[in-house]
Amino acid sequence: MRRALLLLTICSALHGQDLEKIFEEDNLEPMHRVLAAGRYDDVALICERAIRQGFKSPDWRIMRIQALMNLGREVEARDEVQLAVKTFPGHLELLMLQHDNARRIGRKDIADEALKAVNDAARAQQPKNRTAADWVALGQAALALGADAKKVIQQYFQVAQKKDAKFEPAYLAEGHLALSKDDAARAADVFRAGLKACGETAELRVGLALAFANGDREKSLESLKRALELNPVHSVALLNQAESMIGAEKFLDAAGLVQKVLEYRDNCPEAWALLAAITHLSAADVKKFESARANGLKRWDKNPEVDHTIGRVLSRAYRFAEGSKHQRKALEFDPNYLPAKVALTHDLLRLGEEDEAWKLAAEIREKDGYNVQAHNIGLLEKEMAGFTTQSFDDFILKMPKRDWPIYGEEALALLREAKTVLTAKYGLDLKRPVMVEFFGQQQDFAIRTFGSLGGQGLLGVCFGTVITMNSPGGLAHGRNNWQSTLWHEFCHVVTLTLTQNKMPRWLSEGISVHEESQRNPIWGMPMDATFRRMILEEKAAKPISQLSSAFLNAESDDHLMFAYYQSSQVVGYLLERFGPEKFQAILRDLAGGKRINEAIADNTESLEKLEPAFEKHLQAKAVAFGEKADWKKPEPEDVNPLDPESLAEFTKKHPDSLWAIHRQIDMLIEQEKWADVLPLAERLIALVPEDFSGEGGYQIKANALRESKRDDEEIAVLRQIAEHETSAMPIFLRLIELDQKKQDWSRVRTNAERALALNPFLRTPQQAMADAADALGEKDRSIAAYRRVLILDPDGAAMTHFRLAKLLREADATQAKKHLLDCLTLAPRFREGLAMLREWP
Repeated sequence: MRRALLLLTICSALHGQDLEKIFEEDNLEPMHRVLAAGRYDDVALICERAIRQGFKSPDWRIMRIQALMNLGREVEARDEVQLAVKTFPGHLELLMLQHDNARRIGRKDIADEALKAVNDAARAQQPKNRTAADWVALGQAALALGADAKKVIQQYFQVAQKKDAKFEPAYLAEGHLALSKDDAARAADVFRAGLKACGETAELRVGLALAFANGDREKSLESLKRALELNPVHSVALLNQAESMIGAEKFLDAAGLVQKVLEYRDNCPEAWALLAAITHLSAADVKKFESARANGLKRWDKNPEVDHTIGRVLSRAYRFAEGSKHQRKALEFDPNYLPAKVALTHDLLRLGEEDEAWKLAAEIREKDGYNVQAHNIGLLEKEMAGFTTQSFDDFILKMPKRDWPIYGEEALALLREAKTVLTAKYGLDLKRPVMVEFFGQQQDFAIRTFGSLGGQGLLGVCFGTVITMNSPGGLAHGRNNWQSTLWHEFCHVVTLTLTQNKMPRWLSEGISVHEESQRNPIWGMPMDATFRRMILEEKAAKPISQLSSAFLNAESDDHLMFAYYQSSQVVGYLLERFGPEKFQAILRDLAGGKRINEAIADNTESLEKLEPAFEKHLQAKAVAFGEKADWKKPEPEDVNPLDPESLAEFTKKHPDSLWAIHRQIDMLIEQEKWADVLPLAERLIALVPEDFSGEGGYQIKANALRESKRDDEEIAVLRQIAEHETSAMPIFLRLIELDQKKQDWSRVRTNAERALALNPFLRTPQQAMADAADALGEKDRSIAAYRRVLILDPDGAAMTHFRLAKLLREADATQAKKHLLDCLTLAPRFREGLAMLREWP
């Protein structure tokens, strides 16, 4: 900066063309770099001096106007740009700066005049003479006039990129247009191309961060960090960091970032909007909230971005009703403000107001054919039009038509049980029906739940009185228990409703996981080897006061699962130490507006005492898991795992080493020495009797017994595993197979139930359930199961029809005969069927 100021002084002594040439050629590009570094005051001052000294390039005025706008001096910028467009009539970039400035201060008249001037200038200009900046300005004007976004990209922004491959604004214009249409994938590609062509810039890095914001959070944060290294006062980067802090409930940190923006841009509407949202979420202070909102509207009292931003942040905190109110306020200011329309559409879906949401999405599509979210919602609406809807006083269930006869009645019964148990337990009078929607395709679940593709690994989500779930016959079928997931999500209905959605994520998730284990001891999340390692070795446990960040900042899937586990352990600990009355008082205080740490301290003890006490409790649980075992892994110099003698010597010195036992077992399995595997498996069981996972001794022992053809002993071990593992589908199916041979129908039924809780669309456990219920004289249950088998196994329908005919003959002769005739239609020579028909009265 000193160099630039010095040049101004030196150049004042030069004359005419020499002065202009030296200054403009040597200093315009450095001044662009100063602007890009966020030194807005310096840029505004130097450019003002350059203009006063008569330098003719419009770039001095453009940079000064941009600097003033970045400083929040929009009124001053308005006067500057008015003078600039008179000085440089028909200059497209200056005219669009005038348009943008006018929109910021709510001067539609000036904005419209600028667009008219752009149109007039474009007509007078030969396309071949246009610069890259001209093409970008014309594209932006076309968008403001309602042109098709995809055509603007092709006919303007991409033309600008071809005209000058290193012209950064061309990439920024296309990338941000894609973002405005929720096309994050395209935006990311464009910003990456811009970085490749133009090098590292804060603007391109911020664009890339926004493109990754809802998909790859780690990459998004990395790009924001890089942007702030390049420009430490970049307002968009700082405010996006603040939003991340709000999501982690680090409200003081978020407010600090917002204040950093307000220090140099004290009328920034987006910053005041975030501050209003922080105040509302952290303190529920109405006066401070209204004051911050009013400050956001000072520059333009009908700026829709202020309420849209507040609403977006509130909805991300699961305050959808409040968020939707602010989106409606934004639309009162500007009925065509697209971001508010899109956000309101999602709020309405999450509030269960689907009819209004479909209409609003259709309205967006009609006016904007490129908006990806509105397009996806349209596809979702078409898909859900084919769903079956089962409406009751207490629940509304929506699912693909094939799903209802398979598990619909069971889902309804489980929901009613959950409602009876949990509403009574937490003292909730649930006044409206709960909507539960199941999706056969993961992409439909993602669009309905998140508004875009993604969310892989999530099984269900609750928004209050709306639950969305992947169908148990869809993604991850056979690996996750859909019944425990449904119970978990309904628990969210209770706690979110009870607290008016004013509870941190960790507490809501912790209660739901805890209540799973109360319903069924093998549901929920017990201590395992991974959690033990994370507690004792990695020190991954968070202080209670920081648990929300464990979800937002999870480093891996293991860390996310550990956040669920630790949250459930905190809930269990609070209930055990202080009792249900104190615990429910915490929830009541949250509903009344208290922050979580204050509510916990007021009803239990200070966090200074509580946090170390809980940490000690959690560590004790981790130590108790496999406490007899040696969990240490040896150093490379201690043992050669590929050398049997070295391994044997190490094992002799460390007989309780889990690592050594597993290495020995691996070698023996490779050699198929099953008799030698068995004592080692027994050793694992003795050392870690709580471990029923695939790495535990029980499953290794069962496999060895199976390979040794010792069926009775295998069955005994498998039964132990089945009683402790909720997702052991191969074991459930194996037990069904073995128990059917023994005609142990009670146990067949038990394991069929376990398998169907993972995937009710599997024919084998449905058939086993039908046969077992029939053998046990449970006629109604058998009939229901055989009807499901008819749907799942049309190839074996003849025999299923025959069994249904037998079961229904006494209670419903008409239906029984229909099934019999269907049987004989498929198998006309079936003797038992013909004999039954001859006996029919």
